[in-house]
Amino acid sequence: MKPIVTEEVYKVRYYELKNDWKASISAIMDYFNDIVTLQTVEIGHGVEVMSKGEYAWLLLRWDIAVSRYPDFMESVVVRTTPHSMDRFYAYRRFEIFDNSGQRIVEANSQWILIDQNRRRPVRIGEELYRRYGIDEGFHRPLSFPKISEFESKGEMTTLRVRKSDLDTNGHSNNVSYVKWLMEAIPEEFDGKTLRRLTIEYRHESRKEDEVLVDGVFQNKSSFVEGLHRISKREKLLTLARTEWI
Repeated sequence: MKPIVTEEVYKVRYYELKNDWKASISAIMDYFNDIVTLQTVEIGHGVEVMSKGEYAWLLLRWDIAVSRYPDFMESVVVRTTPHSMDRFYAYRRFEIFDNSGQRIVEANSQWILIDQNRRRPVRIGEELYRRYGIDEGFHRPLSFPKISEFESKGEMTTLRVRKSDLDTNGHSNNVSYVKWLMEAIPEEFDGKTLRRLTIEYRHESRKEDEVLVDGVFQNKSSFVEGLHRISKREKLLTLARTEWI
């Protein structure tokens, strides 16, 4: 059985840019979220199923590596392929190619299927394996780098969850956490480039929640490493690691 592959062409718009006239990391993540939704609709498990509120795919992890950010008005091909499934979990790959066929972004992700009413994981059934083109006997997970805990330096950014931060499930969208993280990046990083983002989602947040963002940075041999945390009333929501050059 061959996993289903979905591709779509995206053109970088003005409202997706950083101050260097290149697509932001949040724009890239929006492309990924869009194309995975397109594939879900394509296999017949899309809006008409998810809108009933019974089941939903909940994102647990991203590991995104960027070789080059696409430029303003550049057209790129975004591709997603399901990698494997195991019990409640699904693993998925994403890639972005420029018009020469060069891969400029790649990402791994981990998802969990949940019952939205009970807020409990649901075992992935045979039908979903078949629709996504995954062999039920293939359970090899993708690997993700470990994100270290860290001692806070006491400098935190406080933000409040807005209505515009929410997704169709009524919780903060996975990209919103990254936008909050970027809000707390020191100004001296304005001239640096984010080349890798690894993020773990631990708990959800909702409208009007107050979230705290803090982080620490350390010089490595060829990059600067950032460790980041987003919390709510001392509950850890998100851990992240960044690499800057």
